[in-house]
Amino acid sequence: MFAGIFQILHTPFTDTGAIDWDSYERQIDYCLRAGVHGLVAPAMASEFFSLSDAERMEVVAFAAEKIDGRVPFVVGVQAITQDIALGFAQHAARHNANALMAMPPYLRKAPRVDVAAYYRALAQFDLPVIIQNAPAPVGTPLGAADLAGLLAAEPQIRYIKEETQPILQRMSKVIELGGDDCEGVFGGANGLYLVDELQRGACGNMPAGGLVDVQVKIYELYRAGQVEQAEAINFALLPLLTYAAMYGVSFHKYVLWQRGVLASSFARDPQKNSLNDDDIAAITRLWGRIAEYTLPDFAFASLTSS
Repeated sequence: MFAGIFQILHTPFTDTGAIDWDSYERQIDYCLRAGVHGLVAPAMASEFFSLSDAERMEVVAFAAEKIDGRVPFVVGVQAITQDIALGFAQHAARHNANALMAMPPYLRKAPRVDVAAYYRALAQFDLPVIIQNAPAPVGTPLGAADLAGLLAAEPQIRYIKEETQPILQRMSKVIELGGDDCEGVFGGANGLYLVDELQRGACGNMPAGGLVDVQVKIYELYRAGQVEQAEAINFALLPLLTYAAMYGVSFHKYVLWQRGVLASSFARDPQKNSLNDDDIAAITRLWGRIAEYTLPDFAFASLTSS
């Protein structure tokens, strides 16, 4: 079974927008040293929608080689049509993916019967399939009964990544209706609800950004029965997670850049919300609340130089 913190890898770019492979390798190293239980790419936080098909395949091949089986590697194969998704899935299978993850076709919304056919097609590769239940406008939110039906339809469809509000209630319902067909439900949303998700039966979370060393600690403390300690660290982290929710990739890449993981905070996302000086000052101040829980080799530059 897959369980734990499965970090979504960002796609690092140079200041001119080219993929920065040195930063990509450094990011994988940071995640593995943080103790992640799995890695995921390319997904929404990876800015997959800004990558060409060739770049998506390059990212998968590169990540698979560098991860080298040390943790499970989940490949995002979502596409605008079933045929394109199958092409990504075939490539992922050839590059030793341990699971496939996909939201339904995300540009023109498919009817339920076509969504079912899409996931049945992805189940043919003898790899676990994770349904990403993402919110609109990009996602096509599926109800708990629909998700339970998909889990029951094919033995390879085993997991849900639940991100549609109200996430906690939806997660509980999917676990209830999915029964033995559901091997686990992951949360997302930057890990904002991590402890609450675990209390409601989640198997883990798929966060993004440069906070994963803290989130691994929270998860491990919770699983060890040290719930109060997990909640205390989670409480200290929450103000930063609200900035992650507001600014998305701009926040995550800024933090990874400040921690020396990425050489640039450049993002291709055309709808990104950029940080201003007040945001940066607040993030630097709030970082002091969680610095003791982070890897010392990846210290926050603005804090250590102030």
